[in-house]
Amino acid sequence: MKLYLTDSSGNSYKVRVLASLLKVPYEKVYVDWDAKEHKSAAFLKMNPRGQVPVMEIEGRRFWDSTAHLVYIARKYGGEKWYPTEPVDMAEVSQWLAFAQNEVYFGLQWARGVVKGLKTGNVEEYRGYGRKALDTLTWRLKDHEWLALDHPTIADVACYPYVKRAPEGGLKLDSHPAVKAWLARCEALPGWVKLD
Repeated sequence: MKLYLTDSSGNSYKVRVLASLLKVPYEKVYVDWDAKEHKSAAFLKMNPRGQVPVMEIEGRRFWDSTAHLVYIARKYGGEKWYPTEPVDMAEVSQWLAFAQNEVYFGLQWARGVVKGLKTGNVEEYRGYGRKALDTLTWRLKDHEWLALDHPTIADVACYPYVKRAPEGGLKLDSHPAVKAWLARCEALPGWVKLD
């Protein structure tokens, strides 16, 4: 298994975390973001979106962190991290979708504008980000984890840009349940510290 990544990518981080939690060995191939290697013709052959991470598995390439999480969880994590029972799978999957919607278009994009990584209406993105934090608070006020009664790839998928929400101007102090969830994630054996 080979992972093309940057250390600063939250989506690459998700894959690194799950691989560490499950003790899955893989080869890291660093992409030179500053030199725009991710936009080069060679890289675009691997991922037409020009983004990291890209994972090479068994002679095939996958260019979405959710696909990477699903593969690692099912191959190495048994039923715990991404169950096959339909209702449990649906519960985890709704949070994977949440990570690619409210978290991505809210928390990640607000951070991107503030950091100068993207352009756009930061207030609009913060509005989506507030909705994401409110939704997380709704779930976490009565539960320790986003899906089921234990950590799953749902938690791994949502973590990085929730943790970095303050970098986009969205403070976590008014969301104590979210802060407690972040701490529970970080306390898992093998959790990788966010760069």
